[in-house]
Amino acid sequence: METREERQQNQLSNPTARVLQTVNVPIQVAFDYIQPVLLSTIFPGYHTIPAIVKTNEAAYWIKAGLSRTVTFADGNSAYESMVHVDYPNYFSYKLEHFTDQGLSSLVERVDGAWVFIALEEEKVLIDWKYVITPKNEEAKKIIQDHLLPDFQGMLEQAMNISKENLESGTI
Repeated sequence: METREERQQNQLSNPTARVLQTVNVPIQVAFDYIQPVLLSTIFPGYHTIPAIVKTNEAAYWIKAGLSRTVTFADGNSAYESMVHVDYPNYFSYKLEHFTDQGLSSLVERVDGAWVFIALEEEKVLIDWKYVITPKNEEAKKIIQDHLLPDFQGMLEQAMNISKENLESGTI
């Protein structure tokens, strides 16, 4: 059985996509847009990752404990749970139970986290990270070599869309 220390060490070495972006809006404006954003707005699809077409949340996506199903353009889905919210500084969530056969054979879950740091009254640094927990060591290598570049590109694309929407007032 894996010890807590081993689990933490494995988490640190898991494939990770990360995006840092400065956005010229107040921290609360950025958080209030990004946390409950309509996912189809910022995830139009990226290379091998299909667009998100809908979610089924029953409540406004702003507090820990909520969950929803995320449906992709190819008909597959994943289960997403909000884990922690510290308004307006941080929120985290996890994606799991992927119905895509290839992804489900490789990925146990994806832990997502957004950190918002006020730089000035009208400027925020956003740090967004996906930590991908593989099913096993072989899956870890496949994710690192083949999936991680698309996850990284997807996060960059979504962050750029979010920044543009926030700074242009299209929110």
